Amino acid sequence: MTLKKVKYITYDENEQCAEIRKFIESAGIVLEVRDITKKPLTQREIAELLSHFDIAHFLNPLSKTFKKYGFDKHTPKKEEIIKGILEDYTLLRRPIISSARLFTIGCNKKAIAEMLQISQNGTSSVNGDNNFNKRNGKRETAGTSKK
Repeated sequence: MTLKKVKYITYDENEQCAEIRKFIESAGIVLEVRDITKKPLTQREIAELLSHFDIAHFLNPLSKTFKKYGFDKHTPKKEEIIKGILEDYTLLRRPIISSARLFTIGCNKKAIAEMLQISQNGTSSVNGDNNFNKRNGKRETAGTSKK
């Protein structure tokens, strides 16, 4: 079985982010951790990240820069956000988790579990998910049956 690797972008990891990190690692997923306080994102990397989602998903409304730029009063342009993030990395919500072409932003355990195909208790879906049919290799949802 090949180990699944994902990118994990964070900064000043708080208790909630530490819990998410432990949750992912307990499922046997290898994290390629990037602490942007030590290795900041480049302008190009920020632009690439912002091209995948609605920009509002990336913004941390608790950041001082969020209010400084008035993002709480108007929808910012992409260029404004890139400038703000280059000045203050805390404008980004954390963690940003990417696997292949999929991303999650923030500490939503359910969304992370769905993206990484792991159960919400942190075990691999194949081994720990009651909805996984080992016979046909397909995931089943409640209320449906597969024949």
